[in-house]
Amino acid sequence: MKSIRKASAAALLCIGCFGSSVAMAAEKAVIYQAFQSIQYLPLYVAMGEGLFAKRGLEVQKVTAGGGAQGVAAVIGGHADFSLQDPMTAVLANLKGASLTNVAMVVAGVPVWTVAPANSPINSIADFKDRTISTAIPPSTSTYLLQNLLKEKGLSSVKLNTVAIGTEISPVAAGRADAATLYQPQVEQALANGYKIVHDFAKQYNGVYAFSTIDTLKSTVEKKPQLVQSFVAGIADAEKLMQSNPEVAYKVAIAEFPQLDPAVVRAAVKRLLEQKVYPATPVISREAFQAGLDLQIAIGNVKPGQVTYESAVDNSFAEKTTKP
Repeated sequence: MKSIRKASAAALLCIGCFGSSVAMAAEKAVIYQAFQSIQYLPLYVAMGEGLFAKRGLEVQKVTAGGGAQGVAAVIGGHADFSLQDPMTAVLANLKGASLTNVAMVVAGVPVWTVAPANSPINSIADFKDRTISTAIPPSTSTYLLQNLLKEKGLSSVKLNTVAIGTEISPVAAGRADAATLYQPQVEQALANGYKIVHDFAKQYNGVYAFSTIDTLKSTVEKKPQLVQSFVAGIADAEKLMQSNPEVAYKVAIAEFPQLDPAVVRAAVKRLLEQKVYPATPVISREAFQAGLDLQIAIGNVKPGQVTYESAVDNSFAEKTTKP
């Protein structure tokens, strides 16, 4: 009889252990990022520093090769989240999708225009009658440049559009006078004797929804805890990056081993100092409107066609800012 009771107790103990392991098993989440980009460092810090794991998530990152592909993966059920320009989700919604943006990852404009150090170009006014190399559209850097030139009445400026990441090449070859770049190409150019002649990051001062996390509205409704845990992981990363930049440098260098560590460090430092990396994942109305205004200016969205309320769900991000 004693042996029976011991066996029963052992069985119950094993069942209890099994139940506990199931309860503690990490929930899986898949995120598609548009590109492997130093701008997306908050995501990499959340993954590399175990901040998602602390929230009970096992996150798989997939590089889509473009923002539209990332959004398509979410719509098709291949991903829970995607990371890219929030306007990509907005444009998808105009075509019948049902997506919402839930967390800010890039809160400023990580774009600068550079020219050779001995160039007579020192400001946007000096672009008159010049050729500027920039990424082949669709690219936010090119749209921002085109909009700025329009606002300044600089219709004589010519654009030399090339593959993203190669914008400096036409300048080096003498086919362009300046180049509009993302990071880390900016720091690479500066290290090779170029100078910054226009600072889009300074122009927007951290108030621009450049890249966000989006998900299906049905995911928000059916899996609110998954969304909350994911957004909280991003919030933890953004807070850590602000309080301890050395962690940000370490993760960035690990994510981009092919780059000079000094270039990576300089890029992250500039992105932090110029408020491109946000302090929280909250997507402000002003930041969203700045991105929307650009889409209206280039004709992708009609005035009044999209509202902040229809495109953004801040409820998860706001919870991360409360004590």
